[in-house]
Amino acid sequence: MESFNQLKFNLQNIINEFSGKVGIIVRVDGEEIFSKNESKIFQSASLIKLFILEALLEKISQGELSYSDKKSVDSMDKVPGFGVLKVLDDNLNVTIKDLATLMITLSDNTATNMLIDILGIDYIQSFIEKNNYHETQLQRKMYDSEARERGLDNFTSARDTLKVLENLYCDETALFILKNQLCNSKIPLYFFRKVEVAHKTGDLTNIEHDAGRIFFKNSFVDLIILAEGENKEAVLLNNRLGECIYENFKSC
Repeated sequence: MESFNQLKFNLQNIINEFSGKVGIIVRVDGEEIFSKNESKIFQSASLIKLFILEALLEKISQGELSYSDKKSVDSMDKVPGFGVLKVLDDNLNVTIKDLATLMITLSDNTATNMLIDILGIDYIQSFIEKNNYHETQLQRKMYDSEARERGLDNFTSARDTLKVLENLYCDETALFILKNQLCNSKIPLYFFRKVEVAHKTGDLTNIEHDAGRIFFKNSFVDLIILAEGENKEAVLLNNRLGECIYENFKSC
């Protein structure tokens, strides 16, 4: 742990300059070296999609669903926000794997809602609870303004996010999807394409999250950042923390 003292000092200095709230965990080859507010509950934004993906994997492992199962994208399925399905032709046939890939790599809200419908929101929340994700809740679908007006939202913590990612990394397909993330303006911004990163972002008004694993030559670092504050400042926080990790381990 002594060798990480300067890194921890640098990480803390970056966080000290952020005016908002942050939950963070840094683990090097499975050893936690830095954390702050790891169990603090934040609006999850699109990080909730990680838990939907793991619940989907359970259904597939039980033989109740298959990645090759086909679904038709109806106009009623389409919702605003991130994604491409909303602008493609109606009645497009996609596989379950297509939906999972779009949900993660492009944070596609339509794909996400279709998977929530396929799995059932109660099933997903039950999965979350039985797997001891203590700070995580799925209370509404993406862009469900009526549910939000009733006070329903989705929540998670840095601790739960790290745990779900660790589980997903054990699945070859999930890891491949996470490594093909197309939203790369936060943690990997300053080292994009220099090393592999398997991660997922999330953002709302005053929410900017990014969480994943950075793969160096002989080491890997798990970096979980949940940030609540002015969006531009929170994105910069993600950028600087990611750069700090990269500069410290790029020769490893």
